[in-house]
Amino acid sequence: MKLAIATCQYFPTGVADDAPLFSALDEMGFEISHHIWNQPVNWAEFDACLIRTIWDYHDHPQQFAQWLTTVSEQTRLINDCQVVRWNLIKSYLQDLSDFGVTIAPTYWLKNQHDTNWQSWCQDNPASMYFLKPAVGANSAGTLHFKLTEDGLDKVNKHLQEWLPKGTMMLQPYFQQVETFGETSAIYFAGNFSHAVRKIPVKGDYRVQDTFGATDVNYQMTPGEMALSKACLQYLDMTFGTPAYARFDFLHDSTGGIYLNEAELIEPSLFFNHGGKKAARLMARAIRNHLLPEVDASADSD
Repeated sequence: MKLAIATCQYFPTGVADDAPLFSALDEMGFEISHHIWNQPVNWAEFDACLIRTIWDYHDHPQQFAQWLTTVSEQTRLINDCQVVRWNLIKSYLQDLSDFGVTIAPTYWLKNQHDTNWQSWCQDNPASMYFLKPAVGANSAGTLHFKLTEDGLDKVNKHLQEWLPKGTMMLQPYFQQVETFGETSAIYFAGNFSHAVRKIPVKGDYRVQDTFGATDVNYQMTPGEMALSKACLQYLDMTFGTPAYARFDFLHDSTGGIYLNEAELIEPSLFFNHGGKKAARLMARAIRNHLLPEVDASADSD
């Protein structure tokens, strides 16, 4: 089968961490090739398109939305177009919260004339607060601040820059992210593969390796596993089981666990920790997504 790997101009052949996946797909008989998502490509030439390092899509939201339509009309998109569209805007967190998944208290700030967010902060006391765009990636557009005169001045300037681009999310800032970091559970076809803990550099909150963060193997807690399974249950009921998923969690000072994001579009999958076994699990998930009649149990790890 011919499988297109969707990338971006900054990573035209993907990243080294995905190399085990590409090898596993090759061994499974896929003919893979990399293509920059927003350059001319005849997607109909492929049996499917796997979204990977399209890490600039949030800078071109309208173009990306149109791309989803175009590709899904010409071939199979993995993950499926419907769940990708749902996952584009972080308002999906409200859907998961309504389903019973614990997320951080959140105020959705939609325009600069909305001053109720300060009252919301008073009703949700915290030592610091956090702003981030409802459409975004790699910590772009984020700000943590205190309710001080200087902090409010920073907020006003930040909102003047970012609110014209779209809705902002306001949440309490969990300072534990600076020391413990963020944890991630990775699933393929609804089956748990591996987990990592991402640790920022001292004094920072950004857990991406772009900003010097490190990642280590991690043993998921029962609470994190329960939230992961609840997310998967919602996804399965609403869209069907995704071929891949990553669930990110933050922790507060009292041991509370909160879903920070459900990553269903182009997440880093940390094959540097999952290894060849994880790569084979994902390759198998892709094959069975496209050819469900194949008995995956016939494969060995």
